[in-house]
Amino acid sequence: MKKYKLFTLILSAAALGLFIGGCSSTNSNEKIETTVSPQTEINIPPTENLSQLNSYEEAGKQMIPSIIKGLSDDNYAIYSRDFDAKNKEYFNKELFQEAAKAVKDKLGDFKEITYVGTWTKGNYHIAMWKAKYTKSEDDIIMQMYIAKEDGTYKIAAFKIM
Repeated sequence: MKKYKLFTLILSAAALGLFIGGCSSTNSNEKIETTVSPQTEINIPPTENLSQLNSYEEAGKQMIPSIIKGLSDDNYAIYSRDFDAKNKEYFNKELFQEAAKAVKDKLGDFKEITYVGTWTKGNYHIAMWKAKYTKSEDDIIMQMYIAKEDGTYKIAAFKIM
C-alpha cells in the first residue's frame, strides 16, 4: 500500500497547481505506435524541430515517444529531454527511478498508445493518450502538460492515471 501511495504521489505531484482557466478540445484517434512490445524499438524524433511545429498537438505527439522509451528503459535522460527547466528541477533522477520502477511493477511493459486529444487549461495545453501495458487490462491515461519556453515546446508536467 505504501508503494501505491508513493506511485500516486510522484505521478500526481508534477501536475499539482496547474488546474486553472477554461477548456477547448481537439480530437484524433491516431495511434503513434500500434503494437510496440519490449522487443520493438520505439523511435524518438529529434528535438531540434520542436520550435518549428505548428501546434501543441503536434508537439505532444512528437514528445510522447521519449516519455515511453525513458520509462521502458529506465533512462532519465531520454524521459526528461523535453522537460521545461522547472519540471526537470522538480522531477529529478531519484523521483524518476522510483516512478519508473512503480510503472514496471504495477503496469508491466508498454504495449501501445492511442492519442485522444488536446485541450487548453490556463497557460497549459494538455495532450492526452490512452495506453496499454502488459499487467493491466484497463486503459492507462497519460496526460502531458505542454508549454512554450524560449520559443520551443516543452513538457511542464506528465501524469499517468
